[in-house]
Formats: sequence, structure tokens, C-alpha cells
Amino acid sequence: MQKISRATLCLCLVTVFKSTDFLGTCSPPANVVPDEDAFTIQHSATGKCLGTGASLDPSLAVCDPSSRSQLWKWGSDHRLYHVDTALCLALNVASKTLSLVDCGSNILLWWRCLDGVVYTAYEMTLAVADDKDQVTTKRESNDTWLRGGSQRNICHEPYRVIHTTGGNSFGGPCVFPFKYNGSWHHGCLPDADFPGLSWCATSSDFDQDRKTGHCLIAEEGCQTLFVESEGDSCYEFVPGVAVTWHEALDSCRSQGADLLSFSKPDDLHSKNISKGLETMPERMWMGLHQLDISQGWQWSDGSPLSFLRWQTGVSVPSTIVESDCGVFNSRNSNYESEACNKRLPYVCKKSVNASQAAKPETSAYKETLCAEGWAPWNGWCYKLVRNRPLSFHDALQQCTEEDGGGGSLATFHSIDSIEMVSTNFHANGQFLDVWIGLIGVGSNTTVFRWIDEAPVTFTYWLPDQPQQPTVDSSCVFYSGENHGWRLGDCTDKLPFMCQKKGEVKESETEPGCPAEQGWKRHGNSCYQINVTQVSFKDQCNMTVRNRFEQAFISRLLGEQIGSETQYFWIGLQDLKNTGEYRWQGRNGSTEMVTYTNWGWFEPARYEGCAVMSTAKPLGKWEVKNCSLFKAGTICRIDLGPPPEPEPEPDLNATCPNGWVSKPGIPYCYKVFHKERVSRKRSWDEAERFCRALGANLPSFTSSDEMKALHRVMRESISDDRYFWVGLNRRDPADRSWQWSNGQPVSMEVLPQEDDAYDRDCTAFKTTKASLKHFLMSLMHDLPPTPFQATPFHCEARLEWVCQITRGKTPKNPDWYNPVGHHETSVFFDSTEFWFVDEPLLTFEEAQLFCTANDSKLAEPKSIAASARIHKHLAEVSVSSTQRWWVDLRKHALIYPMSYRQLYEYYSRYRDRCTSISSEIASPRFDSRCQQRLPFVCEKHNITSVEVNPLDPQPGGLPCGNGSIAFRNKCYTLMMSMKPVTFKYANEDCQSVRGTLITISDQVEQDFITTLLPRMTNMDRVWIGLKIHLRDMEWLDQSPVDYVNFNPLLVGMQRVVKVNSLDPESFDFCAFMMNNPNSAMMGTWDYTHCSRLNHLSVCQHYADKVEEPFIATEPFTVNNHTFLLLPQNLTWFEALEQCMSRDMALASVADTFIQSVLTVHVNRARTPMWIGLFSEDEGIHYRWTDHSHTVFSRWSPDDTSGSCVYLDTDGFWKATECEEELGGAICHKRHEVVTITPDDVAVKCPHKINGPNWIPFKNNCYSFQLVVNRWEQVDKNNIQETCRQLDEKAVILTVRNAEENEFIWQQLVPFRNLAKFVWLGMFQDPSNNQMKWYDGTTVQYSNWQQGRPTVNDTFMAGLSLSGKWILISDKKSFSDFKQMAIVTCKLDNESKEEYNKSTVDYQMYNNLTYKVLTQPVNWYQALQQCGQLGGHLASVHDRNHSSHIAQIIKTDGFPLWIGLSSQDTTNSSLEWSDGTMYDFRVSMSDLEEDDGSKKPETKCVFVTPAGDWMTSSCNAVAEGAVCYTSTVNTPSQRARLQAAPEANQCRQDGGRSMWVQHQDHCYLFNTSFYNYSVYNMATAKSICQRMGAEMLTIKSTEENKFVSKYINNDPFATNRVWLGLEFSVEGKASSWLDGSTLTFTNWDTADSNNDRWPRPQCSVMMTASEGTWKRVSCTGSYSRVVCKTQVDSSGSPVALGLLITILILLLLTVAFYIYKKKRSNFSSSVRYERTFDDSDTTTGIYTD
Repeated sequence: MQKISRATLCLCLVTVFKSTDFLGTCSPPANVVPDEDAFTIQHSATGKCLGTGASLDPSLAVCDPSSRSQLWKWGSDHRLYHVDTALCLALNVASKTLSLVDCGSNILLWWRCLDGVVYTAYEMTLAVADDKDQVTTKRESNDTWLRGGSQRNICHEPYRVIHTTGGNSFGGPCVFPFKYNGSWHHGCLPDADFPGLSWCATSSDFDQDRKTGHCLIAEEGCQTLFVESEGDSCYEFVPGVAVTWHEALDSCRSQGADLLSFSKPDDLHSKNISKGLETMPERMWMGLHQLDISQGWQWSDGSPLSFLRWQTGVSVPSTIVESDCGVFNSRNSNYESEACNKRLPYVCKKSVNASQAAKPETSAYKETLCAEGWAPWNGWCYKLVRNRPLSFHDALQQCTEEDGGGGSLATFHSIDSIEMVSTNFHANGQFLDVWIGLIGVGSNTTVFRWIDEAPVTFTYWLPDQPQQPTVDSSCVFYSGENHGWRLGDCTDKLPFMCQKKGEVKESETEPGCPAEQGWKRHGNSCYQINVTQVSFKDQCNMTVRNRFEQAFISRLLGEQIGSETQYFWIGLQDLKNTGEYRWQGRNGSTEMVTYTNWGWFEPARYEGCAVMSTAKPLGKWEVKNCSLFKAGTICRIDLGPPPEPEPEPDLNATCPNGWVSKPGIPYCYKVFHKERVSRKRSWDEAERFCRALGANLPSFTSSDEMKALHRVMRESISDDRYFWVGLNRRDPADRSWQWSNGQPVSMEVLPQEDDAYDRDCTAFKTTKASLKHFLMSLMHDLPPTPFQATPFHCEARLEWVCQITRGKTPKNPDWYNPVGHHETSVFFDSTEFWFVDEPLLTFEEAQLFCTANDSKLAEPKSIAASARIHKHLAEVSVSSTQRWWVDLRKHALIYPMSYRQLYEYYSRYRDRCTSISSEIASPRFDSRCQQRLPFVCEKHNITSVEVNPLDPQPGGLPCGNGSIAFRNKCYTLMMSMKPVTFKYANEDCQSVRGTLITISDQVEQDFITTLLPRMTNMDRVWIGLKIHLRDMEWLDQSPVDYVNFNPLLVGMQRVVKVNSLDPESFDFCAFMMNNPNSAMMGTWDYTHCSRLNHLSVCQHYADKVEEPFIATEPFTVNNHTFLLLPQNLTWFEALEQCMSRDMALASVADTFIQSVLTVHVNRARTPMWIGLFSEDEGIHYRWTDHSHTVFSRWSPDDTSGSCVYLDTDGFWKATECEEELGGAICHKRHEVVTITPDDVAVKCPHKINGPNWIPFKNNCYSFQLVVNRWEQVDKNNIQETCRQLDEKAVILTVRNAEENEFIWQQLVPFRNLAKFVWLGMFQDPSNNQMKWYDGTTVQYSNWQQGRPTVNDTFMAGLSLSGKWILISDKKSFSDFKQMAIVTCKLDNESKEEYNKSTVDYQMYNNLTYKVLTQPVNWYQALQQCGQLGGHLASVHDRNHSSHIAQIIKTDGFPLWIGLSSQDTTNSSLEWSDGTMYDFRVSMSDLEEDDGSKKPETKCVFVTPAGDWMTSSCNAVAEGAVCYTSTVNTPSQRARLQAAPEANQCRQDGGRSMWVQHQDHCYLFNTSFYNYSVYNMATAKSICQRMGAEMLTIKSTEENKFVSKYINNDPFATNRVWLGLEFSVEGKASSWLDGSTLTFTNWDTADSNNDRWPRPQCSVMMTASEGTWKRVSCTGSYSRVVCKTQVDSSGSPVALGLLITILILLLLTVAFYIYKKKRSNFSSSVRYERTFDDSDTTTGIYTD
């Protein structure tokens, strides 16, 4: 199939369901041809349409149907496809924004409708934004949307299905849109290899799945798909498919055809049919069915069933086994009946003149005159002779003679004939068998003909009729309530109906009707169609009494058909806004509804009124808004009294024995729960079962009936269950919901929307009332709903209830045992309790009596069961005080007891005999066990109501509706994105015939894993495993032989929250983790059953085991192509065969690849070689393609050998390479990578059932998830943790950021279960160094909170953020272990570098380095280095830089060095130790300056990676590098402590050190201001506080003195403020102390006044020989040097000596006094240091 351009796309439009008109075109888009499959989406309030603008974002604009930007189509899975962009409408849940995205996107793409509201998941609805031109989504929006140009919501005409033939999809339908060659297509594409045919993909991604078929689309006449015509029909033979009957019918009808039908025997032998049948298998679908519950066998195309070819013995389907669809057997040309869900090929039949519109049936009334005793009807006269029963031929003779002759037995040619019989005869309720004039000739092939030789154009057979006659001649009579036909023995004597011509009275007007205004007569009424549109209150209150009246009105509406659909009011209204509809009379009265004719999606809303529609099919009813909608009217005038309504059931009539009801309810019910029947049944089987009893499945006309049935069911059932009721839409001629007993659907029961799973039957769920439900109803102001309707697949197996009208006697077929139990029995759940009032026995005798009768003395185990017994005691006891033996010795605690009662029970009453009475429900404990009392027995295996249960087919069902077959099951993908509880998930599965999945073994687990990638955005999906008090059970009761809980769960403790209002919160349910590309994929976890997870897969057991299958074509998995070789091969032969195909024996890299291969090998039913082998006799294994063994699936059983195969059980097993196996698996990677042994950096070991080692760089890693991963740690044998895996393995070490990233990537997939990877480190007490358990120093680190402070035992972990955390609280160790993975490492790197610490790098030439290991900013680091007698490190050459980098790398944290820029106006850098800035490296700023921050000084730190970074000097780093030296060189400065020289400067008590030069004192060194820098204003204030002035320079000598002094020890910077004052023009004018400027030393580069900053200040640059420079007063930061005059008042040294002497004298006196008075100073208080040496506080204690 070749690629075609978008311009030549063929858009194929088909009809759906009943329509047989060809509505499609197939033309290139270039031609302007209306695309009837496309539509516009119009906002009902604004009138604007949804489309796209220039930005391609969804927006609103004035509607233009010709604009492709406003055209949409429905796609599969409820996607909305935009025609112009080939994209789909999506909702981004996080941002709540709408967009057009790729149709294969993982975000939400589905949309549905409810009353015109368009919604998606989380109740988000499509709405108009506030600006009226944009669309958005909102919660609880009332915005409604219509198909442009109509009043229908956009979901009313859903996605159109196109079926296929050929290809590799077995008839699967097209999936639109589908991806082909990277583009999305919403239509069939021409097939160049098959001219005239087109093709489509049957999965959404053809490029990946390659699933395809030829489109079966409508064509003009009989050209390509249909065989050329022979007579009036042509045929399409579809052999290579396997579809259900309904799918086959839909396929034919979508092509303007119908399923095969035969109108005469010659059709069986026509040339075209015979030729076509040669291409077909033996059995195929044809159009025969009896899915209309009111009729028997009929053709789906409406043709009369006028001849029979039933295969002998199969003409009558089983009474209680479903087989309602017809199969044609081409081998013997016979008809067969079959279950409609079987999958077969089919044949379509098409009328050559199908495109011609059929002429509507005339609605003209013919006034007919007849003799007395004859009933007139449309030109004929009819007479029922009921009192003279005759044989068929005698009746025929009698009709020719009756009343003057000229008559014959009646012939019927339309549904009007049935109306005639119903209207004129049997009005007294007597239902007779009456001969009519139809006779069957032949026993093998039976042909029916009317005795007057009129053509047979209409048949109306009863259910299960017509049967193949056993004699050559058979006659037909009508019978029963609905007057359907049945074959009978012609000799039987029955009443008969005669017919003869009447006298037609010609008239130009309708007799009895008004002469004008278009009134038409039908029966005894006149009807008018008025097209004037009015609101509901102005309509005629038209009621529709029956289907015959509806058929007549539909013919009238046919005359109104135009280009636009028209609507006409009828008088039906939901008067109470409850969903219950009634007829509204003219005088305000209401009438019961006796007939309904709803459309497909109806009734669709509460608070509505009904209209009839002219859309096809004609006359269907829809619900519209009573006040806002306008429609035409239908009026009726009755010419006589209206027909008597059918008599209502007598509400006082009793129910038959074994049937129950409630007061005021007209029906009686019998519950057939699973404990009473041999098996659950499909809907059709359950309905047949009930009909065999003369009953039907339940129907409801009011909520009271629903509630009554619920109460009846709760009397025998305590848990929640689904039961079939009669609501269904199985009839292919009418897809609306109908009750199986023919009652009208007068109330809304089900939500009306398209169903993706063909759920055409209904089950009601009866739920136990709970406090939770009651509170929810109060909170939300809703009525309690213990009885809920749910659409179900009709083939689902459920329990059922039968319903019979009060007063009616049920039938008793031979196979039915109406009692099947003791007469006094009551049933509750799985138990039958029966009450024995004779003989009266002692307690022990009663036990023996029950045992002898296959029972035991009753032991009710719940308060509900006890209540049921107690209730029945009131009916069977002779008095309220009569006591009955029951055995409550072990179960008395089911009754509520006070503490006193509990005490008495345990101390006195326990083990006593127990009895109960109807007066008191609680038991009486009696020591007199010899009393003789009546008693209650209990039986668990309840007697079946079926004497000979019929089970002609296995319990399994065929796969269908897109389900996937595997082994003995069918799996249905449920793609709803809405998370649900476990309970609702399983209920959804029940509605498609199954349960949540049971996973029985590894193979089934692998199969489910292969489905997971289809479940996008579903990370947690329910499976059918429930856990109650540690007991596990599957929902389908399968034994729990296999579990796949993730190993991290084992031993994990979890916080369990239970809700006393929610019983489900006490149970746990399992879900599967859908985490692609990780080892978590497919593993299980558990949670509360009431939590919300996704439903993705349902299962049901198949009717047959999947046949063995071997894929012969290559298939793709991830980036691999695989090929199966199905032939007997040794391992070496397999290797050679793969290599000859330019492939290798398969290697398995992950869970998903393993799962896919498991499924293929299991389907092949033979083990297959893979590429794993051993070169050392099975000690280690490796792949032939040299890939790493990062995944394994070894069998738990012992296995040995040098070569490995994948067995059918999904496990790897080893055997000898020379053994022959049934196949091999080859593979080839998509990327072209040639791997040789030399290319593999590291060979990780792999042993049978050994750990998986994952390679990274030169090392191997194994992530231990098993429960005993902490065993050796807990035993304090930490070093043995990994050595048990491999003697060279060590606990994880992390050396660099790359390795940290790798470890983090391995952790992330486990994020739902694990939060950390354990980092095996400790603090060495000998040197306080952090070390790994392999003895190396922790150099690289990535701590979340910076450098940790450790004083005791701790645990460390790499977290989900990639950062490291430290836990020092020992109480938290246990929690940490539960959430942490233990990782072992085979470290192949040299450890020499990692055995060193920063101490090993402290010496460099004559420098000594020390690392500060506490958080500091740059100025603090400067000060601490100074206090150590050194400086922050400076760097002056490459070797020097490498040494500093090694120190910082070894420390593992970013550290300050002495480089900074203290001027925010430029980037000039300087070393804090005053050395020259002569070595430059590239630097990056830690934070990019966007101009919004205040300028800051910049300082430099070095990262462990060796990068130099600039940051704010006030930022905090994890430490700094200091150095000390005893030598001064250009690259280093010694900070020598010289003795202070005596001078005449004040010393401020030692706080500051003034230096005298000539007659001035200079303050260079202050204890407080040394290691900071300041702006000009701050510098001034500092000097003022010191009682000094800013630095002034008056001479060259002074300039040199100051420059040299600062340069020897600059502290932070070699820049120092000068106290210069500047004029307005920017010239230095004077000193700030007022002295004249007599000396300057400006830098030559400072002469350009254009570059002078504003405001101006000046600094001395001591590193530049004391030159001066203009700088910004506010943006520049410098040292402060203050200056003052020498103190002339005296020698400060003499003053200091005097003060010292005085202090010594005072101390001597004080000491002497203390010695004398010591006792007065003693105290009992003592002081003790704390344990923390760094803590300067003390503890106080007393003696």
C-alpha cells in the first residue's frame, strides 16, 4: 500500500444502524463536495462556531460551514478530530487549557455529551470564556453546543463505523483517525495494488501495529465490492472475517445493504450466490433473527419469511439457551440458529434499486360497507367464527359459503392487518388460536403461500416460530395475546377468520373528519399535522395509544419530510421532574402511558416534554425543553369512544406459591440467585427462563416498583449483586431501549449515551443500605439509591429475577422444580433455612434430625441472617413466645451486648443450648437442653430449581467487541480516564461480561504487561485481587497461586486509615503499576479498595482455548525487530540461522521485551532459544550480541547447561547447547551499533538466579529490593551486605555528579514505593572524616542542607530530588530502611585518589593549607584565616591552581579563595593577601545579573569540579581555603607577629593598634573593622567614632609609608579611602580636614574626566605603588585608615605602667581578704561542662 498525498485522501462516509440510504461520497478533497461526516460545533447561546484562528488554538468565530477550520469529525474513543489541521481536541488537566494536539497524544482526548453539555474527565465542560471569543473548560458550566444548523447535540450522530475485509484484522473496524507515514487520516485511502478498493488501519497507529483491512464502504449500484446483479439483488461475500451477528448487520447496512435473506427457494441455487458461496466457509451469518422480543423469526431487511430450510433438529432453539440469530450452512443449504455473539463470516444483500426512494405507504382511509356480523377494514370485511371450530380445509370451505359466499380464509399483508384483528376482535380478553389463509407446502423446504394466491409480502411469526414442519402440508393460525402466527396441524379444529371484499364508499373527504385543514382518518379517529411552531402549552395534548396508531402517524409525518428535520409535540411530559412520564390531558388530567416509541438516546433528560421527529427512522420520540423549544402539533379527534384501556392487575390478588410482592405493586417476583440455579445466565437465557414460566424479566413504570423489587431481593441477599431486568435494545429494527414484556418505557432508567462496548442489556444492582449512603444522601440532598441500573453486555452471566402479573398462574415446564426446597424454607445469601414444627425434639435430637436431612441445626453467622429467621418465625409460630432451637453457641456475639451481658455470656452462658422466639430476637441460653421444641435447620448447597440443568456450551463466552483473546480468556481494554474505586471498576467489568483481571501465572502477567503501554496516563490500574485480614482472593474465585507484589512492599509498614462509615476501607485491593521503561512495570501494590485508581483491563473466560499460533513475520518491540524461527534447532544452529538473516539471537533488556517474547513463545506452544550462553560451564552467562545483562527471568527451578532458552511458562532455563528445541528468537537493534567484546567497558557478571548487575562507566551496580536487604546491617555485619552477592562487591559509593545522576535515574521509577538509595558512609572517629564503608573518603557530595554536622551514628540516603539527606534520629532509622534501596557496587576504579583527605594536600612548597569546614561568607572566611595567622588562598600559576582544585575536590564542597572585586562599578579583581593578580582563569557568575538587584561586591569560590565562580561576598559557602607561610614572596605573604613599637599614639585599651609616623598616628589595624570594606560614608563615620579623620597624604614620603604598610597586610583589599574633597567640576580641591591639597599621586589612566564617576571619591591603590584613583562614593568599597595628631599630653607607655601597678595592688588586697573570709564565699552549687565541646554553656547541679 503506497503512501499518498493528503490532496488525494478519500473521505469515506457511511451510514450507521438502520439507514439503508447511501449517504456517502468518495472524492478528493480538492473537489468541493459536502462532507456529510463533518460538522460544525455551534454554541447555542452566542451562535458562534468552534474552530481555529491563526494561532491554531481553539476559538469561536461566526459560523461558516464552508470553512474547513470549523469542521470536525468524531473519531474512535470519543475523540474530536479537527478536519483542517488533522489534530484532535484535548484538555490539559494541569493548566485546564484546550488545545489541538497530535491524536496519539497521552493527554485527555475524549469528549461526551449530556443534555447538550460537552464534557470530559473530572467533570470539565466545554465553555465560552469571558471574552466570548475564546473557549475554555469549566466545572458545572451550563454552556450547550449543537451541530451547526440543527437542534441536535454534537453526540447525537456518533462516530461512524467502517468495517473491513481482507488484510490482517479479521474484519475488525477501521479506527479513525489513524497514523500512517507519520500523518493522521480520518478516511479510507485508495489501494494502488487493488484498483477500486480503499484501505484503513484497524488500530490507531498503522506505522507501529501494521493492522489493516480493505474498507467496506457504500458504492453506487453493484460495482466492486458486490457481485454483479442477478435479478433485483446483488451480493457481497465477506469470507476472511470473524464478527458477531450485529457487527455483520452493521457492516452490511453501512453499505446500503442488509444481511443475506432468501425470498424464494430458487435464490438458494442462483448462479451468483452459488459462485460466491464457493469462496465462503461452511457456516456464515445471514439476516434471520428473532431479537424482537414480541415476534419470532424474521429477516433483518424486512422481507417476509416465506420459506423454511431449518436443519433437522435445530429449528426450535432451546427454551433457556440463547440462539437467536440465523446461520446459513452452505454445505446443505440449511438454516441454523446460533448465539448472536459467535464470530463468523457473512454475506450482504443489496437491492439494485436501493438508491431509489421507496414510495410511502398510503394513509388514505377507505370507508367500507359490510354485511351484519362482518367487520369493515380498508375495503375488506372480516368475520371471526369462534363457536364452530373446524380443521383448516373445512374452515376454508366454510368461508367460501359463509353469509352468501364469496369469502375465503383471511390473508394479511401489513401490520394494519394485525391492528384490524386487535381492534375488532378479542376485546373480551379471550386469546384464541385462529386459522388464517396461509399454508406451508413441503417438509424439507417449506414454502408458504396464501390460499388466494396473493404474494406473501408480510409475515408475523410468534417467538420461536416458524418451526420446520414434519409433514408435507402445514397450516398457519394466529395465536396468543399479540396475534402472532404459528404452524399447526391442518387437521386440528380451531376457530377461523374469514375475509371477503367489502363495498367501498368513495368520498373526496375523509368520512367523519373536518372537511378542511388536512384532517386524515384512521380507524375511529381523525388526525391533523400542523407545522405552525408553538410551545408545549399550546399543543393538542395528543396521546399515542399503541404501535398501530404510531405507524399511521409516522406515515403522515413522511409527507412532511424536507431538507430540515421537523418536530411535532405530543402530550407526554415528565410532570414531577422525576423522569417518570405521563400523558397530559386537555383538562389537566393525566393518563398512564401504554406505549412509547423513543429514539435511540431517549428519554434524555428530566423536566422535559416529548416531540415526534421526521428524522429517520420516522416518528421517533425525543425530549425537548417544555418552555423554550418550539414545534408543530399533532391533533386527534375521536369519532367514538376511545378503546377501552387494558384492565389493570388486581392489586388484591395473591401471588403464586413461591412468588412474593409488596403492597400496592401489581407484580409478583421470584429471585433466582446463584445459590438456587445451576449457573448464571446471559440476558437472553434469563428472559427465556422467565418466559418458560409464563413470566418476564422485571420491568418498571414507577420508582415504587423499583423500590419494591429491591426490598424483595434484600430479604434473601445481604451483599451487593447485579440481576438482569428486562430493559434492552437488542432489536436491530429499533435501537431504543425496550422492556422485554412490551411495557412502555415511561421513565428514565439509564443514562442515554453512545456505548463503546455494545452494552445492549440492563442489570440492576441491589446494594445494602449503609450509614455512609444515608449521610451522602443528606449531604447532597439526594434520595437514597440502593437500586441502580447499569448497561451490560447481553452475554454477561448474571443472576436474574422473574416478574409475573398478580393473579396469573405461572407455567411449570418439565425441567422446572417449582419447590426444590422445603415448604417452610427461606433463603438468605448462600443458605436455605427451613423450619421444622413437627416433630418436637430435644436440642441434640434436633441436631441429628437436621444432619440426617443433609443439613445442620441453623447457625446464623450474621445479624442480617438472624433477622431474616426472626421475621419468618412470626409467620410460622403458634404464639409469639414459642421458642425454636437454633445453634448460637459459637455465634451469639453477632447480637449487640453490653459489657455486663458480655461478662455473663463468657462466665455463665457460653456453650449452653440456644433458642429464639418471634417475641425476642436475641437468643435464650438454656441449661435444659432436653426440652422438646420446634427447630430451624440450615442447608448450604441449596436445592436447584432445575431438575435437569441444561448446559449445552461451556461457561465461557466468545471474544468480541474488540476484546483480545489469549489462552482461555478474553480481555477487554477499558480506556476511560476517570479513576474509580475497586468496587466500581469491577462493576464496569461485569457490564462487559466479566470481572477485573485474575493473574494466574507469569505468562498471564506478561500478557497483561504487553497491554500496559496502551494505557497512557494510567500509572495505577486495578486488578481483581482483594485482601481481607491478610487473606487474598481473586474476584472470580480462582486460587491465589501467583503474586507479583513489588519486593519493596514486603515488610513495609504503612499508615492505615479506616472510615467507620465505609466498610470498604477495612479491605485492601491490589493494583498494577504501569511505569514504562522501569523494573516497576507490571508489579503490584495494594491500597484501600475505596481509593481511586484506573480501570484498564477486564476479563472473561472464553468459549474455547486459543489455538497455537506462531508469528511468521518480523515484529517490532521498542527499538528491536524480532523474528521467530519455528523449526527444530540446536543453539548453535539457531545462532547460525539468525546470523544468516543479518540478526543475532535475541537478548532481553527489560520487562516489556521479556513480556512480549513470553506471549509469542506461549502462543507457539514450544520453547525457543535466546542469545544467552556460558563460556565457563554455567558459572557466568553473557549475551551473544555483547549487550549487558541488566534484566533476568531465571526459572525458580533448578536448571543447568551452557545455553539458555525461553520456555512457554515465561522463564529462562539452561540446557545443553546440542539439544534440539522447537524454535529460536532472532533480533536486530534499529540503531546501527556494532558491538564487539573490546567495546564493552566493563563485563558485569551474571549467574543463574544471581543478581542483575547494571553497568555504568567502568562499574557494575545491583539494586537490592528484597525484604532481607537490611539483614546484615541489622546484625552489624555491614561489610557483608554486598559480599554475599559477590566477594568484590561493596556498598554504594558515589564519586561524582555523573554517578549521582545515574543512581538517581534508577531510583525514580520506584518513587511510589521507595524514596531513597542508601549511601553507605560513616564518620571516622580518628579524624572526624566522613568515609564510605569501603574505607575511602567521601569527596564528592550533594547534600540537600549543605555540609552536615555529625556527632553520632547516622544514616544517609540519595533522595528522589537527587540530593543527599542525613538522618541522625535513631528512631527514624527503621522508617528510612523501609523506604530505601540497598545498592551494591563492583568498583573497578582505582581507589588511590579516594583514600586521601584534605590533610594529605596541606603542604605545597613552603605553604601550609587548611580547610575551614563551617559555612561562612567571604569576609568571615577572611577573618578566620587571619585568626589562624594566615590568609585566604591566592593562586599564581597552573600547578598552584591544580593543587587548590585537588584540595577542594577532596573536601567535596565549594570553598572561598582570596580573590574579590570590591568595586561594584567595575570588575577589577585583587587577592586579599596583597599579591599580584597575575594568573587568570575563566569564571562564571553564580547568579546572572538582570539589573534588578542592588550591585554587590563580588568574591570567588571554587567548586569541587574545579570551576571558579563569582558570587556576592556576603553569600555563604561551605568553607574556605586558608594558607600560612613564614616567607614573603611575590606570590605569598607571611603574617608575622612583630612586637609593637612604643609610640605616642593612643591605644584604645588594646582594641586598636595606632602606628606613629613623624607627628601623626595612623590606625591600620582595628579589631573590629579589619576584615570588612566600606563605602565612603561609612568610612567617614568610623574615623569620626575613633576621634580621627580620614586618611590625608601630604607628601611623597607619607604616600610611600602608607602604601607600604597596607601592602604588607592588606586584610581584605589594597584599596584605602582618601579624605579628599572634590569641587562641582570634579576637581580635587582640598582635604576633608580643611587642609590644603599640596600633593597628589593620580594614576595616569585617571586623567580622562569623561570616565569619572559621580559622585566622586578617591582611593589609594597600594598594589600600584600608591597611585590614586577616582571611584564612586557609593558603589566602591575600600579599607579604612584613620589619621590623627600625635598625643602631646605624655608618654602613653608611662601611663600604661602606672595603671598596671595600681591593678596589681588591688588584686593583692582582694586575695588576702578572700583567704581570711573563705567560708563566707563557699556554696553547694557546682558547674559542669556539657558533653558538646563546642557548647560554651554550662550545666548546674547541686550536691
